[in-house]
Amino acid sequence: MEVSTQAVNELQRAQDMEKALLRDKKLHDELDRAYTDLRTDLNHALRPELSELASAFLAELTDHRYSELELDDQYDIVVLEDGRPKPVISGGEEDLTNLALRLAISQMIAERTGQRLTLLVLDEVFGSLDELRQLNVVELLRSLQDRFEQVILITHVNVVRGLAHEIQLDYDEESGSTVVRSTSSTPDPELFDGAALEGAGADA
Repeated sequence: MEVSTQAVNELQRAQDMEKALLRDKKLHDELDRAYTDLRTDLNHALRPELSELASAFLAELTDHRYSELELDDQYDIVVLEDGRPKPVISGGEEDLTNLALRLAISQMIAERTGQRLTLLVLDEVFGSLDELRQLNVVELLRSLQDRFEQVILITHVNVVRGLAHEIQLDYDEESGSTVVRSTSSTPDPELFDGAALEGAGADA
């Protein structure tokens, strides 16, 4: 009789544990659905605004060659030309669209927090761009002075010599040492001359 009572108690405990686990699973499933719905709603709400901001940056960077892009459900960039998706873009154009999206995300964060972002870091954004688009990037970065307190630009392209503030790193292969030179000068208006650009390209 004692063994039978013990078995009944163990069965009851097992049933109670099963009910508790089922309640936890139900709660977990409901939370998972809620978070999924919230993420979907946020994506639907954010994508149009982010696309609009990125489109404005893209227009500036491409001299309005491309003035519109969209983000799909996976947040992949789709460049539009005359309102239609452009299936193939060059490596330079892809770099520009990625830069436009990065700037748009930074601006959206700043606007939603109500504070200017103090720092924007860009690493080798000029590599696959022609001289005109390099110049467009430089001009756009200048226009962002009221949005970012500091822009750090890492590049080997000489077109940035006309920026107001520069830090130059010189690497000595023989000694293995790096020399840091910090300069602060006014922008060179001749940088935006065709001849000056040709010279910058020749030095690269």
